[in-house]
Amino acid sequence: MSSRMAQAVKEALSSGYQIHPQAFNFLLKLDMKTDVTDLVIKVVQAKISSGDQQTIIIKEDLEKVLPPEFKELEQSQTVMRTMVPEFIKPEFEIVKDATNNIFPIEGLKGFQSLFRSRFDRLIKIIGKRPNSYQIRQIASLKKDAPSTPQKIAGLVMNKKVKRTHVELTVDDGSGRIKAIALEDRVRRSATEICLDQMVVLDLQFSKKGLIVAKDIYSPDIPEHQPSTSKKVVYAIFTSDSHVGSKAFLFDAFNKFVLWLNGKSGDDLIVSRVKYLIIGGDLVDGIGIYPNQEKELQEVNIHEQFKKLTQLIEQIPKHIIIFMIPGNHDPTRQALPQPAVPEKYAGQLYSMENVKMLGNPAYLNLHGVNILVYHGTSLDDVVAMIPGLTFTKPASAMKILLKARHLAPIYGGRTPIAPEREDNLVIEEVPDIFHAGHVHTVDIDNYRNVLLINSGTWQGQTLYQSNMGLSPIPGIVPIVNLATLEVISRNFVSMIK
Repeated sequence: MSSRMAQAVKEALSSGYQIHPQAFNFLLKLDMKTDVTDLVIKVVQAKISSGDQQTIIIKEDLEKVLPPEFKELEQSQTVMRTMVPEFIKPEFEIVKDATNNIFPIEGLKGFQSLFRSRFDRLIKIIGKRPNSYQIRQIASLKKDAPSTPQKIAGLVMNKKVKRTHVELTVDDGSGRIKAIALEDRVRRSATEICLDQMVVLDLQFSKKGLIVAKDIYSPDIPEHQPSTSKKVVYAIFTSDSHVGSKAFLFDAFNKFVLWLNGKSGDDLIVSRVKYLIIGGDLVDGIGIYPNQEKELQEVNIHEQFKKLTQLIEQIPKHIIIFMIPGNHDPTRQALPQPAVPEKYAGQLYSMENVKMLGNPAYLNLHGVNILVYHGTSLDDVVAMIPGLTFTKPASAMKILLKARHLAPIYGGRTPIAPEREDNLVIEEVPDIFHAGHVHTVDIDNYRNVLLINSGTWQGQTLYQSNMGLSPIPGIVPIVNLATLEVISRNFVSMIK
């Protein structure tokens, strides 16, 4: 019995109720698909409010409080066990693909264009705030009005965290200003700011000549109302397969493929899986880090993709597979990245159910908006923001949502291409934000946006060991697009 089931039983007993064996078996089927403790609480509340004196919880009690989508599943359970999943009609749209939005401009002009685009796009987002009309250009600030707070918006050019304050230098194109955050609350906000991101500052000029930030805002996302599918259909999120590495976990991945083919149980879920999203680092690549060749099973990039293709071909054809590149894949390394070229992945391009996309990509699956991004810039965010670690990458993903940018920091470990437009700005708020890169599974929620960092299929390499990185491989997050509930399956633990 799982800890969730134990908690559900404990909740029933503490409320003076027992669970009938038939109801208990019904809860077992629902475990990992919904909150079984919450179901028991709802049954108890319903019994109390209706004056029902029966102290045994039966299956019918549970069915009355089930969400509609689970009632549908229970009613059609016998059919679904023999159902051909292809009967679920695919409903997807590739809303935006980085491959089709790359317009490089060489040299200084390219970077000027990029940052001007970044500023313009983010100031437009900030312009939706109720008090945005108060924003002034830095050049027009009245420095002789110390008692009047003044609001500016600009890109952070420098940030210094000191013992008593945080110092920010901000540029809006009309001028540049240096402000200090003194109050604890404002200092905490300032420490979460990335270099080169857009900020809004409420400034006050002190009589001593100091420019004090009384408040600091990121562009941020509003409280979001996520869209959901009208049908119970599942999307699987994974990344960082690193095929070609000696540490690639073939047995676990093969178990995953067997599971997708209905050979390992979970019929209620597998029969409704329609999409698989792979968030980059499809193969291990060549020459990515020092002495990598010693850790490669396949030292030829074409052979790595051949092995990957052989695995992907075994996935049922009714499952639509979306693939984006990562920093290990043979495409340009600077963001945004176009899709892996056909000369490397020709066989994947020829498969009808495989969609080769760039990094990032925006998808709509059954009405659910999904932002897919490999996550290279998480390295820079974790390095810059105090308290962040690679063990909880979803916290770093929150910083990107707050900044409304996938790679705000220029000049760090993440190469950014000089482009006509900055297409890394997060203009539309997604329902699901998916990233990988750091080889750790982490699920969280920020203002009703589901955050998924999807782990890896690669065990620990010597390079990772030397870097102090401990991957969590073989765990796959699975999302019910009708509810945005996440369940996980550990395919490493399934290997006998």
